[in-house]
Amino acid sequence: MDQGRATRRYYRVFAPAMIIFLAGSFGIAWLEDNSATPNWLLAGLAMIPIAALLSMFWLHWRYIRDVDEYLRQIHVKALLFSAAVALGIGTGWGYLEFYLDAPALPVFWLNPLFWTVYGIGVVAFSLRDGVSQN
Repeated sequence: MDQGRATRRYYRVFAPAMIIFLAGSFGIAWLEDNSATPNWLLAGLAMIPIAALLSMFWLHWRYIRDVDEYLRQIHVKALLFSAAVALGIGTGWGYLEFYLDAPALPVFWLNPLFWTVYGIGVVAFSLRDGVSQN
């Protein structure tokens, strides 16, 4: 599949999945703050943004599978880079919490950190190699 078609297909599914993820995340937070919603219901509703998040991972796997080998290599490098950063921060901060009584780092933030660093990695590796992602 050519790059343009793969990108269009990616965004056709990504946009609704991201809307579901954000609406579910903010909706659960609002329910928790503004109602007496039981914890079991909040836990059940948490499955909605989790399913959207997992669908985005599947979608990204499909996108990487559909692009050519050179672009695939750039995306895989960026994924490994972002995984190393997110795991390094998570593990490093865990050591600080355990041994130095540092304040807790909410693990919730590792997901946005991962994807932000991934995006930076794709741009950096693309610029370094003179490749356009369009």
